[in-house]
Amino acid sequence: MRIPTIYSIGGVLVLSLFFFAFNNAPGYVDDANPGPRWGHVFIYDPVNEQVLLFGGAKERRVFLDDTWVWENDQWTKMDIKGPEARGFCAVSFHGQRNTILLHGGRGNDGVTYSDLWEWDGRQWKQLEMESDFKADHHQMVYLDAENAILAFGGWNGENVSGNTWLWKNGWEKVAQTSPPKRASFGMTLDKGKQKVHLYGGLWINGQYADIWEWALGKWTPASGPYDNSSLDHHTLIFDEKRNKVVGFGGKNYRYRMQQTIFTLEEGKVVPITNEGPSGRHSIGFTYDNKNGVGYLFGGKEYQEGEQVGLDDFWRWDGEQWEEIK
Repeated sequence: MRIPTIYSIGGVLVLSLFFFAFNNAPGYVDDANPGPRWGHVFIYDPVNEQVLLFGGAKERRVFLDDTWVWENDQWTKMDIKGPEARGFCAVSFHGQRNTILLHGGRGNDGVTYSDLWEWDGRQWKQLEMESDFKADHHQMVYLDAENAILAFGGWNGENVSGNTWLWKNGWEKVAQTSPPKRASFGMTLDKGKQKVHLYGGLWINGQYADIWEWALGKWTPASGPYDNSSLDHHTLIFDEKRNKVVGFGGKNYRYRMQQTIFTLEEGKVVPITNEGPSGRHSIGFTYDNKNGVGYLFGGKEYQEGEQVGLDDFWRWDGEQWEEIK
């Protein structure tokens, strides 16, 4: 709940009226916490200095359509219309448009979406109703040098995909050579080197342990197929302050939830610490470049043999975790 600041007797009425109008304006509903979920959109918006959270699953095959923002150290549920209920979308901040783009995802009826949405900090706008590019459990990043969104892989509604797409004013399939088909992998842009890093993932018959890089319009392998531990349903971010690709979460080939935060360095997975959030997958993990910290929300873990959604909230400062109560 927001509490107004009163500076003087003469200003009480003015401040109170502003407070009342802001808290009851269309689009804002105060609440304490978005609640347990996994496979949700979770991304930092550097223009509006907020973390956007959208959708995800609260139960198996039960997806949500709610939109939340974390700003000024509190959660606010946005009472607005947006994408249909879904999870496992691809999302990226667009550096020229100064907005967040959301593509695809999996819906409650099992549908795989192909639509494209834009978030400007206060409302959603649909940019494309549908396209040739339909996917869930995929990833996308913004390429500064090309002013384009790069997307790869995922489930296309019928099979696991190995296609690479670029979006400028529409989706275009590119790249002759690409990583093998996969979904549920980690992918992020190293802004210092202007390289996209892709690690792990899942296909119909198993997991991947390889690392690939995208630069100068093509994919190249950065590791051998077995140089690292296989992993899927994890998330990668780029820590601009420390100039490192950082990853957390996921599950290994034995279906064990991973609790160790790690970095990717020269094609190798380098563990940092396993003290912090419990092992989990399908998390929300994003980087706040203003404050130089990572934020993690939710995910799915095992509790007494059952997989359950989580609603805990954590901050990573490059060395240790702190839970945000």
